[in-house]
Amino acid sequence: MFLRKLTVLLVPLGMLLLLCLLFPLFSSMDPFFGSLLLGAVMGVMLALLLPLAGATRLREPFAWLLWIPAAVILLVLLYQFLASQQVGQNLPVLRLLATRDTRVITAESAFAAYMLAFSIRTGKGI
Repeated sequence: MFLRKLTVLLVPLGMLLLLCLLFPLFSSMDPFFGSLLLGAVMGVMLALLLPLAGATRLREPFAWLLWIPAAVILLVLLYQFLASQQVGQNLPVLRLLATRDTRVITAESAFAAYMLAFSIRTGKGI
């Protein structure tokens, strides 16, 4: 029981330390890909922390459906990458999705990575 409590305390701190060590590496990269990778790492880390929080059920009946919103977010990220490369910016509807704010890209990729990791861990996968 003591080892479980110690694991619950130390694993999130270790993940935070890893993230703090990787943050300068991600910020030195291209602004789009750096924030994309930072969000992906954060999302996967959050999904891996679920078992520590007590979510130990391995089969959720509808968890595999999380790949649908994750795919939509990945398509938005693909368009944002194309817009950052000056491809397809003149389409009026898609112009709303184009952003150069790295915080938005980080949040979107964190959501997509979290949903995909949670779908694979608890559902049938992709």
